[in-house]
Amino acid sequence: MKTNITVEYIDEILRSYLPKTRDKVQQAMEYMLFPGGKRFRPMLLLSTAKAVGKRINDGAKTLSAALEFIHTYSLIHDDLPCMDNDDMRRGKRSCHMQFGEASAVLAGDALLNLAIETALQGPLSNKNYQAACAYMFKMSGIFGLVHGQSLDLFTETRTVEDATELAIAKTGTLIRAALVCGALCSGASEEEAGIFDEIACKLGVCYQIIDDILDSQKCEKSFLDMYSESDLLDHVRKLNCEIKSACDKLPYDLTFIKEFCDQNLARKK
Repeated sequence: MKTNITVEYIDEILRSYLPKTRDKVQQAMEYMLFPGGKRFRPMLLLSTAKAVGKRINDGAKTLSAALEFIHTYSLIHDDLPCMDNDDMRRGKRSCHMQFGEASAVLAGDALLNLAIETALQGPLSNKNYQAACAYMFKMSGIFGLVHGQSLDLFTETRTVEDATELAIAKTGTLIRAALVCGALCSGASEEEAGIFDEIACKLGVCYQIIDDILDSQKCEKSFLDMYSESDLLDHVRKLNCEIKSACDKLPYDLTFIKEFCDQNLARKK
């Protein structure tokens, strides 16, 4: 039976890993998880696994949930007063505004821990799955997402190289986790995983550039500090061509990545 990778399909996977308690922290976790936006990170992971392995295996499903838990934890903490201090997220009050700062901190902590607990329920005897787990948590830690947060908070963005490093570290890391983990789960070679990683880094930069353009009124560190909107859109088009060319190096149908490039360029929010 053909599996359609929809938001509803991913939400069903997420709910299967949630604890059954109903305390305030769990309420805060679910408040931020549902509804959960476009779910494009787990969609990319599952789509990559399906492209490489011709099906969605259990390891990919498990890691798609872990990835979304990591992403949602990062949003909760990113919104906190000590970080970006945002009152709204996904069209509603941010977690700390709805439940209080202490509950938001705990909800973020719980989601990151739940990501690990979830990953440990996967096929750990499988070496490909082990490699995917190791890469996912590398991308969520000090060599990935946490490093990106550090750059965002504590360093200046003076050049396009600075902005690119920040985009890859803060935005690109979970996209890298999506593509590389999806590929590894389905048995991609180390060389192929490297090409997926290259694609994901460029996707992260493209996604951040469009975010900067759409959030130009509130973005403190932005590609717009160095370039005009027109120049940035040209840069995204150039990177999209490079991404599509890299996709063609791989022996898989990666139409979904090419479509993601075009959708990102056209998005309005």
